[in-house]
Amino acid sequence: MKPKTFVMIALAAVISGAAAVAAYTTYNQWDQGRVVGEKLVPALASGNVDVSSLVITREGNTLTLESNANGQWSIKERDSYPADPDKVRALLVKLAQAELIEAKTRMPDRHALLELEDPSSKDAKSRSLKLLDGSGKTIADLVIGKRRWDAFGSGKSGTYVRKAGDAQTWLANAEIDVRAEVRSWINPTLVETQSDKIQTLTIHIPGEELLKIERDASDKSKTQFVGLPADAKLKDTTAADGVLRAAARIDVDDVRKLDAPPSGDVSTVSFKNEQGLEITYWLRKDGDDYWLSIAASGEGDAKEMAEKIRNQAKGWEYKITSTKAGSLLKRRADLIESS
Repeated sequence: MKPKTFVMIALAAVISGAAAVAAYTTYNQWDQGRVVGEKLVPALASGNVDVSSLVITREGNTLTLESNANGQWSIKERDSYPADPDKVRALLVKLAQAELIEAKTRMPDRHALLELEDPSSKDAKSRSLKLLDGSGKTIADLVIGKRRWDAFGSGKSGTYVRKAGDAQTWLANAEIDVRAEVRSWINPTLVETQSDKIQTLTIHIPGEELLKIERDASDKSKTQFVGLPADAKLKDTTAADGVLRAAARIDVDDVRKLDAPPSGDVSTVSFKNEQGLEITYWLRKDGDDYWLSIAASGEGDAKEMAEKIRNQAKGWEYKITSTKAGSLLKRRADLIESS
């Protein structure tokens, strides 16, 4: 290669490199007010502020977690239904400990790659998280993006974040999981008991014959449907056990106020276990969703559990999955093979 040619190539490389550096600096310069290692929410990390509410928004859905004078958390949009304090506390601890570790892009058209686009934009995957004090003053206004798995070693993931109104994005050294879903902020398990302790269960669906399940008194491992035709052949010989399992544990996705007993096309599922716990579920369909309300009673060993269920569920109605509803609301046609 001729010396002149070499010099020209080298000069071009230098110019190209300088242009690349300039471009990187233009689009990736750090916010002068924020540096690597800075706390994500300095005011929270200092312990000098009290968070009174958290406002989470995603895809147009907003969920507000509020703290009252006694420090109890509730969900504003669900008539102040109790939130799980451990879940709220865990989020606040993570936010207080989180640090900005690595600066990322400042280019708005690349924010979506980190799920840090404008949360109000259509089909946005980002989440808006605002922390407010008792006077309504904003402590932090953040955009939370996707998780980066194992970013800081095995089992130590990070989360992409940015400050609302700031184009600079960051990788923070904490797993910040915020969702605008009721289930994420409550204790979703409404009832949890042992299905093999249920002695009897009845299903009543309007317009259908009553179905009853009983446990064999001489062999408690066996259950059967009572009152079916003698020649009836079941499609699934384990169907009775499946219904008992479905009734023994109820997990919910959402909640709403129930100002009056459920009415209209309401089905009931009732069971009693060997400890004396008696539970009745009322189920009704609202659009495509199934909603459940509950009553519980019991004496002796079952009294404490019955009181716990009543205290949590009184005056409320809960959304359950269609799969759970289908497992509970069995009809004879669902069970017996056609001849």
